Amino acid sequence: MHLQTKIAPYWKRRLAVQSSPRPIISFTFDDFPRSAVSAGGKILSQFGIRGTYYASMGLAGTQTAVGEIFHASDIDQLMADGHELGCHTLNHTRSCDTTAAGLLVSCADNREKIAQLCGGLKPSSFSFPEGVVTLGGKAALGATYSSCRSIEPGLNDDPVDMAFLRANRLYSRWGTSELKKAIARNKELRAWLIVYTHDVTEQPSLYGCTPAEFGEIVQCALESGADVLPVREAHMRFSPVSSKAA
Repeated sequence: MHLQTKIAPYWKRRLAVQSSPRPIISFTFDDFPRSAVSAGGKILSQFGIRGTYYASMGLAGTQTAVGEIFHASDIDQLMADGHELGCHTLNHTRSCDTTAAGLLVSCADNREKIAQLCGGLKPSSFSFPEGVVTLGGKAALGATYSSCRSIEPGLNDDPVDMAFLRANRLYSRWGTSELKKAIARNKELRAWLIVYTHDVTEQPSLYGCTPAEFGEIVQCALESGADVLPVREAHMRFSPVSSKAA
C-alpha cells in the first residue's frame, strides 16, 4: 500500500451522516471493461437495480489486464439502463504519479470528454485509480467531486468521509465468503457497503469475477434488506456534519 494512502483517511475529511439511517449497498465497476456492462449490467438490470461505472475516457477501446475497455456504445447502454457514469483520471493515472494540479487537469479533461459524449453530463463521483490516494490528491479531488472512492476495505459507517469512501473487492480469487460477512455486518450497523470489481466473465482476470459470483452477491445484498443504489444516489442520503471537519 502507498504510504500516503494509509494516512489519507485522517486528512481533509468531509464528514457526513445518514439523514435516515438504513443499510445501503452500492455496486461499482472500475476502468470499466465491456463485460462490466454486457454481463455485470445485465445482472443488475435483471434484479431491477443500478450501479456506478468509473471511466477513464483515454482508455476507451483499448485492451488491458481486465479485458477490452468500454466503447461509446457501452456508455450509451449503461446510461439507457439508468446506471451512473463516474470518473477516474483521463488515462488512469494514479495519484502518486502526478501532482495535485496534474490530477485536477486530468480529471477536468476526463469530465469534458464525458460531457461531449453524454450531452453535457457532469459526473459527481470519483474513484482513485488502483486505490492510490495521496494527501494532495485527496484534498484537491475531495473538493471537486461529491464523493471519492478508495479500495480500502470496510463499511462506511457514520460519520462517513465522502472524500475517502471505503470499498470491498469482489474478485474470484478471493471468493465471496468475506463479502457475505460484510453484507451481514452492514445490515447490523445500517451502514453503507460499496462493492467494486472490474470484468465479469466466465474466465475473469485477477481483478474480476464470474457472472455466477456477481449474481450471488447481488442477491445476497437484496436479501439483506439494504437499499441498493448507485453511489450518486447513496450520497444524497447523507448530510454534512460540519464545514470544519478535517
